[in-house]
Amino acid sequence: MEVVDWDDPDVDWTRYDAAVIRATWNYHLDPRKFLEWVDRASAMTRVLNPPEVLRWNIDKRYLADLAGAGLPVIPTDFVASADDASRADLSGDVVVKPTVSAGSNDTARHRHDDAAAAAHVAAILASGRAAMVQPYDPDIDELAETGVVCLGGEVSHAFAKSAMLRSGLGAHNGLFFEEEISPRRVVPVERALAEEVLALLERRFGEAPVYARVDMVGGALGAPRIMEVELIEPSLFLHVDGGAADLAASAFLASARAK
Repeated sequence: MEVVDWDDPDVDWTRYDAAVIRATWNYHLDPRKFLEWVDRASAMTRVLNPPEVLRWNIDKRYLADLAGAGLPVIPTDFVASADDASRADLSGDVVVKPTVSAGSNDTARHRHDDAAAAAHVAAILASGRAAMVQPYDPDIDELAETGVVCLGGEVSHAFAKSAMLRSGLGAHNGLFFEEEISPRRVVPVERALAEEVLALLERRFGEAPVYARVDMVGGALGAPRIMEVELIEPSLFLHVDGGAADLAASAFLASARAK
């Protein structure tokens, strides 16, 4: 195994049997360049997850596909124009962020401040990006967020992630957000929802992703709702489960050797 930078022009990708994407947290700064690299690299080696999966997942408007398939998704308004912005619900307690982002960059919570939320959306649009608006789910404050990690097409383990957008925290614009992580047992309704996501992805792309993280809230109340499905560069938090590292290694090796 060798760790290399995806945007290093001196890397010879033909040297590798596979390239497993793990920490490309700067891809959102130039998503077109990243996808161009994906196309080039995949012509020389096996890129995991596969290019078609990465291309679909890079823009969070994929959430509309999940909702359209009947999966429970946090209600989301997607804003790609001034007309969209005029129809978006910016009232109440909302979260605004770009549809292409990583590490919670340019993400902020606006509590009953329509003007600030509108200004945030306008700033994202002015930068040439699309925005998304979601109601802030108060269950996160009490129950935390659950990340269900899937490896090799099966549920591996889960973790709890405390609320990152508590009152008083502004927009984040660093490489990544320092998260508070702890082990969590996957409850049956969370496992079932993660497996539904895997099944949908397998139907769409012909195979389950090598690795996936389904972030959700509300499972402890019996009604989990999807916040994100991360297929490009999710932290897998293998340390929270004793067998997760071995399962990850086996999944990566099996996919690298697949024809």
